[in-house]
Amino acid sequence: MTKEEITKIISDEFPGKIKESKIVNFEPALEVETEIISEALKFAKESEELCFDFLSCLIGVDRIDHLEIIYLLTSLKHKHKLTLKVSLPKENPNIETASFIWAGASWHEREIAELFGIKFLNHPDPRPLLLPEEWDEGFPLRRDWTGKDFIKLPEK
Repeated sequence: MTKEEITKIISDEFPGKIKESKIVNFEPALEVETEIISEALKFAKESEELCFDFLSCLIGVDRIDHLEIIYLLTSLKHKHKLTLKVSLPKENPNIETASFIWAGASWHEREIAELFGIKFLNHPDPRPLLLPEEWDEGFPLRRDWTGKDFIKLPEK
């Protein structure tokens, strides 16, 4: 299946909900509206034509004016890939969890939640993964995090 066919199948399933479509590193990359991301991910996995049965990576990104979640999907059956991306506001960013579609998303989401401050709604295990439970110093991978309260230099 070609990258154009993959793009068309998803665009036809979600008409008017694809904000941007392009080819990145020879694979289709689509930015979808945040409200339909769960449905788009589920469709990508369950569609026999697409069969994106593996979430290879889930990435959080801090752009200057917004946050992004990027889902890198792979079809082991058909040997093709897809990138789906959503934009979130910096103030109160939240998105539905993908852990009920791919169990492996849970770990990625916990990391992104801690480091970017994005809340994954209905996540089955929202405990901290990397930072201490009592952490309240902000979100270390956000551009505006200074860390000056966290970093303690040794006294001379």
